[in-house]
Amino acid sequence: MMKYLILQYPGHNRVYYNVAAQLAVSELSIAAKRLSVKCQKIDFEDVCGVRYITITLDDELSTEDIAILSRLSFVFAIFNQFGLHADDGLAPIPMANFQYIDSKISTIQKYAGKTNELFTKMMVNVALLASDFTYDDTISLLDPVAGRGTTLNEATVYGFNAFGVEIENKSVHENQIFFKKYLQNERYKFTADKRMVHGKSKKDAIYMHEFEYANSKEAFKNKEDRKQLGLINGNSQDADKYFKKNSINLIVGDLPYGIAHGNTGANKATTGTRDPSELIASCLPAWKAVLKKGGTIVLAWNSFVAPKQKLADIFKEHGLKVLTKAPYDGFEHMVDKSIKRDIIVAKKL
Repeated sequence: MMKYLILQYPGHNRVYYNVAAQLAVSELSIAAKRLSVKCQKIDFEDVCGVRYITITLDDELSTEDIAILSRLSFVFAIFNQFGLHADDGLAPIPMANFQYIDSKISTIQKYAGKTNELFTKMMVNVALLASDFTYDDTISLLDPVAGRGTTLNEATVYGFNAFGVEIENKSVHENQIFFKKYLQNERYKFTADKRMVHGKSKKDAIYMHEFEYANSKEAFKNKEDRKQLGLINGNSQDADKYFKKNSINLIVGDLPYGIAHGNTGANKATTGTRDPSELIASCLPAWKAVLKKGGTIVLAWNSFVAPKQKLADIFKEHGLKVLTKAPYDGFEHMVDKSIKRDIIVAKKL
């Protein structure tokens, strides 16, 4: 057997760090199902006053296994243990360089209410690892409640094609300006365009602000090698009017927590509800239509305002499989006294 020790990323904010270990074990447990070697045990170990997450495997990690672990949101460094005890010595393992765009794209934006980017990265990982797809596939990710684009930014780090639907025009505009300036400042080759994706006239038209970019001049020369980022100021319940059916691999979003605002309805007016289940019920037919077979939906929400079973029942009514058993039941955690955050994972079979 082989034992590896993982040092957690030290950059968690205080609130997130307090629950990071619990979330890390759940994320690692899901990832372990994708490894080429069988996982015997996941645990914690204190080495000279520093806490590590340990994973015991039947054999050595392959290069592909290390690439999977390197992407996990909490992983700062991976060590191989010499001998029977960690005190005998730890050897650092070179981690995979997977970043298509530098991960600083998720950290340089600062605004009130921003979701912790490590939590967002975790959701993206859970969505991919629970799906029938791999990191090596050409992945298209949709955030149906895109806000200021944290999820989209994390998707660009992985080299995914990223698309967002957001009902507030200001957020879409700010997101568009931010991404364009980022590409310019970092000297990426790109094109920016605007095209109609729905509507019969300019009066009722819905547009996508679309970027095509690449992380090298050589890749940009071949249109098929370019990545896409698209932003739509529209209603998420019309997602199947904006995107082709069966065209999206992953749907990942952080739903409104029902504290400052309610959900936003079809006419861009507040519905007055704090219950995310109503938003899910109205949008799920469109989300399912654009999702590929084997694709997943991962949503975060405030479980104080809606129990998980209520959301799960809605997904089941629409023919999606909800993953509820361990380790998918290990993500609930307190953010503050009014928000207990959890995620739900559903798959299109």
